[in-house]
Amino acid sequence: MKIRAVAAVAKKDLTQMVRYPTWIIELFIWPLIFPLAYILSANGLAGPSGEGFQSFAAKAGTDQIVGYLVIGSMIWMMVNFTMWNYGSYLRDEQLRGTLESNWLCPINKFDILIGGSVISFVTVVISVVASILEYRFVYRIHFTGNIFSWILVFAALVPGIYGIGTILASLVLKLKEVNAAVNVARGLMMILCGITFPISVMPYFMQVMAKFIPYTFGIEAARQVMLMDSGIKGASGNILICLIEGIVYMIIGRLVFISVENGVKEAGSLDRF
Repeated sequence: MKIRAVAAVAKKDLTQMVRYPTWIIELFIWPLIFPLAYILSANGLAGPSGEGFQSFAAKAGTDQIVGYLVIGSMIWMMVNFTMWNYGSYLRDEQLRGTLESNWLCPINKFDILIGGSVISFVTVVISVVASILEYRFVYRIHFTGNIFSWILVFAALVPGIYGIGTILASLVLKLKEVNAAVNVARGLMMILCGITFPISVMPYFMQVMAKFIPYTFGIEAARQVMLMDSGIKGASGNILICLIEGIVYMIIGRLVFISVENGVKEAGSLDRF
């Protein structure tokens, strides 16, 4: 990896972001709006006396239903922003007509994607900070633990987020379709990873599938640290599995990128839309 190449790509993306700054509005609006659908649905389906909440609490391990929902939503938004920004990065460059010329530069082509991840990471950090502040002061959620334990949990999620994002970005370059790929990926996450419910309520085969996705363990670890006051020690098992699976996905992502890179070279398809 050449730092100069990565820095040049990141600087270019930063210039574009500063030039069109309205993108930041959604990072503050979505965290407020997105969990509302789940919170209102939960209140509506819990029954007139809230008896449904007791059953949910028994399965979820906490009676803080709103906190349970917003933490899952926050991590889903992290993944969602990454899929749309980082996952479509190479395709966006292709549509702008700049990818082919960049591909001819005498650098490691993966550095282009690494450079694209820098701004995506900045976006994710802003989203998480905005979410925590809004959930604390607007939704009145009392988060447990401390900022260092929170950072450790979110850091454990990063390899999985960017590993799967790299797979998506590479395949999209070959398949030429962003929307369908992103919608399928994030749809699977919403169903399998326990964003709004414990995975124990799903059929067994779906629970098995969920355990192959690092976000499942990252979400559970975040809830243990930020909601159940289990601390890093109590969440260490989920954090470790999330990290290991994330690293595996990063390796797979790198291999997929190499395969796609060789494929587009042989086919000469970078200029095809």
